[in-house]
Amino acid sequence: MNKIKAIIKCIFKYRGKKYKVEDAIPNCLEKENAILLYKDGNYSDDVYRAGLIRIRYGDEEIPKLPGGSKEIELVNIEIECN
Repeated sequence: MNKIKAIIKCIFKYRGKKYKVEDAIPNCLEKENAILLYKDGNYSDDVYRAGLIRIRYGDEEIPKLPGGSKEIELVNIEIECN
């Protein structure tokens, strides 16, 4: 059984509006590694980012964006390790 080891708190910006979201991952990361994942890596795609926004704010808050659209900007990221 995997336990959550880190909470990633991001602020994304889409069309002038900022969204505070949280993501849980099973590994504790250094901030630099988390930035790489959420800025340029596996979790940087707008499909993933829009999904996090919908979980917190509802399905109607943001449209389904195509992969690679790069319309959602990462404004800030914080990591809390357990």
